[in-house]
Amino acid sequence: MLNIMSTLLPAARPVRISRNTLALSLGMTLTALSALGTAHANQTPAPALVNVSASANVEAAPDKASIEARLWEKTPARKVDDKAPDSKAQGEAARQARETLETRMATLIKALEKAGIDSRQISAGSLNLRPEQYYQRNDSNQDPQQWQRTHLERPISISLTDLNQVPEVIDLLLGAGVNQLAGVQYQLSDRDALEDKVLKEALLNARHKAELMAQTLGATLGAVQSINESSNNSRPPMMAMRADMAEAKSSGSEYRPGELSLESNVQVSWALDSAN
Repeated sequence: MLNIMSTLLPAARPVRISRNTLALSLGMTLTALSALGTAHANQTPAPALVNVSASANVEAAPDKASIEARLWEKTPARKVDDKAPDSKAQGEAARQARETLETRMATLIKALEKAGIDSRQISAGSLNLRPEQYYQRNDSNQDPQQWQRTHLERPISISLTDLNQVPEVIDLLLGAGVNQLAGVQYQLSDRDALEDKVLKEALLNARHKAELMAQTLGATLGAVQSINESSNNSRPPMMAMRADMAEAKSSGSEYRPGELSLESNVQVSWALDSAN
């Protein structure tokens, strides 16, 4: 006979919770709920806002000008082949080109000073050298031949506070054979003050608009919440020309720079303290 033995699991013991533990748990739960309710009650609703965009514009005649020009020389071009270049000949060609360029620049500066331009108004830039390579076909049946030369260049800038001198200075530049007139840039000496003025007017316009809107709807303006500003200050287009394309001097020509337009755009948000 087989003896079948059964293993009985012991009965689970009842869990006893003391009164102190239960009281502590209930107390913590009530405290958390109370804190949550207090935080919710203390939340300040977002204030009503009035958002306004406004702008202001002022136009002013420029009272100074800057004229940019460039002088350059090029060494004789040479063919690029497999042979080692003659460095001595290249150095001599660059030296001669530089001497010619420096002589032209000195002559131009003397002419400007003789015309009454103060030396402090003349800024002659440093020498810049760069190699130039190009291809040229001598025969339609041959491959193009590569050529190389050195480009030597110096810029010059003339600052004028008397705009009536602009035509005379351009005449002098053309007479000196400048290779390029980079442009005439007209400017304002009190630009910063005018920009501050137009910004202030834009902000006053924004406040006037916001007050009108609030008063019309029975509300009053509160504290400023945010301010954003952007400027659109145009400049007269730069007058540029290639000196080697000019057919005649500029004598008798009129240069009318027009006016500079300074504009400021603002976006301001105010809180509304009360509203009906």
